[in-house]
Amino acid sequence: MKLNRNIKNLTLELICLLYVSLFVYAAVSKLLEFENFQAQLGQSPILGAYTGFLSYFVIITELVVALLLVFSKTRFLALHAAFELMVLFTVYIIIILNFSYTIPCSCGGVLENMGWQEHLAFNIFFVFLAVTAIILNSVHYNKTMLKLFVLTIAGSLIMTLLYFRSENIIHKENPFIRRFTPGSSKKIAETKLHNNTLYFAGTDQNSIYIGDQRAPLHIFKYDSTLKVKKHYKIELDSAGFSFRSVQVRICPPYFFVMDGTVPIIYRGKISDWKAEILMKDSGYYFSKAVVIDSLKIAFRTQLEKSRENALGVFNFKNSLKSSIHQDLLQKQIDGFFDTDGMMNYDSETKSFVYLYYYRNQFVVTDNNLKLRYRGNTIDTTKTANLKPVFIKDKGQRKLSSPDNVINKLSTIRGNLFFVNSSLRGRFEPKEMWDIANIVDVYDTALNSYLSSIYIYKVGEFKMKDMIVLGNNLYVIVGQNLQCYKLDKDLKTNQHKNISGR
Repeated sequence: MKLNRNIKNLTLELICLLYVSLFVYAAVSKLLEFENFQAQLGQSPILGAYTGFLSYFVIITELVVALLLVFSKTRFLALHAAFELMVLFTVYIIIILNFSYTIPCSCGGVLENMGWQEHLAFNIFFVFLAVTAIILNSVHYNKTMLKLFVLTIAGSLIMTLLYFRSENIIHKENPFIRRFTPGSSKKIAETKLHNNTLYFAGTDQNSIYIGDQRAPLHIFKYDSTLKVKKHYKIELDSAGFSFRSVQVRICPPYFFVMDGTVPIIYRGKISDWKAEILMKDSGYYFSKAVVIDSLKIAFRTQLEKSRENALGVFNFKNSLKSSIHQDLLQKQIDGFFDTDGMMNYDSETKSFVYLYYYRNQFVVTDNNLKLRYRGNTIDTTKTANLKPVFIKDKGQRKLSSPDNVINKLSTIRGNLFFVNSSLRGRFEPKEMWDIANIVDVYDTALNSYLSSIYIYKVGEFKMKDMIVLGNNLYVIVGQNLQCYKLDKDLKTNQHKNISGR
């Protein structure tokens, strides 16, 4: 009898010692690499939305439970707490294995190197140890088993609810936590460009077209693999104008040459690259334009009285007609700098998207600029941080403060809206921002954030333009043209090669 009691006590002491060692080791490992722990926890599909709170709570809980296990008076309570923690960790791994596609948090140290299956077995083993210790320390076996059953169900429900709630927060109410899915983009091709004044003019089914700001009538065509390059020169039927801001836009089988400062618009076919005047001497000056179809162009202009930006549509069917939609761009400060932004159009979904430079908002309309909804990027800059001034003697408007650009570049393909952000999100490693650009991907059909990808810099050169063709993202970085292969579905990528708890 005495021997049995000694074995029981020894077993209990050994299990408590193992738990103390585990929790102290895991907590200290997290503390030593706290930024990395937070960054990986932020990628968790179950816990990512609660990273700020949980990164501290988990460490404190592990240390408190370890301390309570040391003392005999609190040991029974601590064993139940340890059991519940291990149940939560185990259910977490099960969800990651079966329903997740992103990187969970790290335990640190040796435990970080375990594979998913090994980690699951490790957790189940410690759950078994906790059950053994609790039973050895219990008088009423049936009540104890019922209590453990209830704790198991409660832990499973808590983790499941966290999973669904966190996913909704990340995609719909994002607190500026980015989701990076391993393998969602991979550079597959690269070629050197002849200068650094190039931009994307458009695409057709198999090729991308590049324009040159320095030589605006020269167009370069690359196949999708960047191996075949062709050069074309646009011929204008009349060129006696003072061009200042020429842009070429491709909308197969047509191309457009536009300069809103004249203002003038040419149109031609890419089969011969000869352009005829579509609009001139109209009085409709514009600062930006995007082609909707062969007879319709969306543009941005300034209202005559207020000098504020407004969006409009040129319709060339039968005769030139224009319509101004003054309510689309929302003024915050001066209606000029604070509404500056980028124009994107997708012919597949017939969606026009205007993205502000200086705030976390974009406007989605149909091809007639009828408002569908106003969306937000995941950063938290709701109001443009600008200080515009007007110089009377020169009649100019300028910024007296840094421009504080939030969104640098954008492009759209189908329902996927790609945004190059200039702001570092929460729990993101600074070293990645030193070597890469961040592109956030949104679903315009669902009005939700999907995930983010890295586009690496070339030396000190950052990405300065991007466009999507099929499942490839093409970027211009310095004098380099690069092609990144995108995962066919960025939101359901099932990569599980990094484990942890």
